[in-house]
Amino acid sequence: MALTTFRYLILNIMLFIFAAQPALCKTGDKSKTSDQISVAREIPVVRWTANRDEMNFRYNFLENLEHITLHTGIPETGTYNHHPHLTYFKGVFYATWDIHIRDENGSGQYGLMRRSTDQGKTWSPVEELFPAPDKMVSMTEAYIGTRFQNADGFAVVDDILYVVTAVDEWAGPNVRLRHRINIGQLCRSINPDGTLGKIFWLLSEAPEPVKGFPAYPAGDPVLVKKINNYFRQPGNEIQLKFGPREHLPDADDNHQLSEPVPAWQLTDGTWVKLYRDGGLRGLPIPDQGPKKELEASKKRRNYASFSFDDGKTWTTPTCTSFPDACARTHAGKLPDGQVYVINNVLPLSTKHGGRQLLAISLARDGLNFDRVAVIRFVAPPQRYKGFARSRGFAYPHSVVVGDNLWFIHSINKEDIAVTRIPLNELYKIK
Repeated sequence: MALTTFRYLILNIMLFIFAAQPALCKTGDKSKTSDQISVAREIPVVRWTANRDEMNFRYNFLENLEHITLHTGIPETGTYNHHPHLTYFKGVFYATWDIHIRDENGSGQYGLMRRSTDQGKTWSPVEELFPAPDKMVSMTEAYIGTRFQNADGFAVVDDILYVVTAVDEWAGPNVRLRHRINIGQLCRSINPDGTLGKIFWLLSEAPEPVKGFPAYPAGDPVLVKKINNYFRQPGNEIQLKFGPREHLPDADDNHQLSEPVPAWQLTDGTWVKLYRDGGLRGLPIPDQGPKKELEASKKRRNYASFSFDDGKTWTTPTCTSFPDACARTHAGKLPDGQVYVINNVLPLSTKHGGRQLLAISLARDGLNFDRVAVIRFVAPPQRYKGFARSRGFAYPHSVVVGDNLWFIHSINKEDIAVTRIPLNELYKIK
């Protein structure tokens, strides 16, 4: 009882801060870009209206949830675990994530996986999904010029399940002024008998490996094209796609965007895609100390883009009223047609507790998110230190299976967990 009272007290303090946040984003702007004029459509507006009465705003807390810890970070195997993905294919759950000895996107970061063949009741032992691309050391030992992986999720092509990871390399004069160079994506099939297929590059030519680490061939051109086309389809977007800026459009207010949310389709055929706010472009980054100016420029709202031609072109992203702590968001549709968005809905920085609350918002029309409920709140204390580590429940990735919504997430970037939400609990949200 004491813990519950404490959580409500902390949440009310956060909500007071939330209510005091200024309305930083303009909504309802019907101006059109050149792309939009060509299709002669009125631009929709994504709104978050669950906070109907700021002075008396309260969250719903979902009940009858089941939280399952899939992996616990320990020094012997790696204290950093993050970037999780979850899918369900032919009766089997597949959960993947990235692991490193201690640091986010550190040298040698690679992928792990667990499976469940009994609807999430039990899970297989942890298995290596993609071997480390470089030596596994901390940031202080080796950084610039080293390679690491970022999990990119799954693709289903010709009725075969494939899993993909990006291989990036750090470049730049130092850790502070670093930038990442994308080497390419590695891929392999997950076979019905539980085995993994051979690893190959989703490229026409295979890059050279780091000396002393495995070399992989380029994939069959026909298959590579099919897999790449899969990720180009609306709803299949890769969220952790870095590299050339043409992959990530800037907003109409010069904010840099990242981590596109898988798009969803409205009843009139329009596709909707949200983005994470990365702050104002062009701000100076200090060699040392916190990036205060960049952090202060973040509006902590999701940005929205629309497509009227099945994903061929998209409108310039604009800021919405949908609150976000600036972390990865996930979205999908429930069987009754409602759109759900799972994210850190407090518009606060990680330092100020923004990732301490993970919530689900619902919209009957896919645009007006007028209901919200808490899924997880008040993360446990962090056990380990490391580069870019933060406290909270973050980076959800979800799938609807039968009568439940399942999602995977990280806890303090140390542990990986899955949560089962009965759909009837979501349908109760008012």
